[in-house]
Amino acid sequence: MRVMRNKNDWMQKKSIIIIILVVLLLVAILAVAAELGMKSGGRPNKIIEKITNGNNNEDNSNSDSNNMKEKDSEKEFEDDTNSELNTGYGYEMDVLSDKNNSTEEKTVYEKGYDLPVDKQEDKTAKKELHEMMQAVWPIYDKSEKGDTSNVVLPSKTIKKILDKIERCSVPAFFSGREEHMRNADKFDGFLKNAQKGEKDSIIVYEVHEDGGVGRNKYIFDGQNMYVLYVGSVWNNDEDVISIDTTYTRIKEWNYTKDGWFTGEFCVPEPPERSETVDGRFRILV
Repeated sequence: MRVMRNKNDWMQKKSIIIIILVVLLLVAILAVAAELGMKSGGRPNKIIEKITNGNNNEDNSNSDSNNMKEKDSEKEFEDDTNSELNTGYGYEMDVLSDKNNSTEEKTVYEKGYDLPVDKQEDKTAKKELHEMMQAVWPIYDKSEKGDTSNVVLPSKTIKKILDKIERCSVPAFFSGREEHMRNADKFDGFLKNAQKGEKDSIIVYEVHEDGGVGRNKYIFDGQNMYVLYVGSVWNNDEDVISIDTTYTRIKEWNYTKDGWFTGEFCVPEPPERSETVDGRFRILV
């Protein structure tokens, strides 16, 4: 019996020793882990967080980058739109917008005539018109002009001038007669697009009986149609005299199936002017 008791005491002591060793081992492990955590500057879980959040951070970075690109794109578009609004020119303009137009400017646009013209657009229009005049100068120079104080070119000369402009791939017509214009398909397409409400613009030249040439830029902004017109006449020699540029809104217009483009320009009305100004036009496309 005594032997059995001694054996049991030894087993209990052995168990206690094992437990103590296990506890010491756990304490040592925890101490090492704590030291590693301190050396790394944070909890070990920080690494897990970094791995877990790494993709999210990258996604957020890409998202922020995309957002910045979208904002830059939106700003660039807004700047372009504002530029057109500020100049008052271009078929993208919204002339009656509250965005950039003062009350006074709105009044001018509502009247529809003597509209402000962008300087660069005016310069471009006159430059292109001058180049066209130089192109037809040899035809005009060799033509019979009749009374030099009131030049009226013969029909064959007008036809030659129209032929020359037609070869430049732009629409052109003779203002003195109702006949189909040259390169009419281009203007026809513009008018049909405008009837559908599509924004567009096109340049059309007109030849006058005295040999002068006018450059019309028709602009449809999705709601209203405008015309920027620059006219020119010949001096006694090859010099070209440009008439002042006019920028006008078309009050109402219609394009029929048989090719008649008709309408009325906005013009001064009483009491601003005592006499009546006829702003109606009629062009056979």
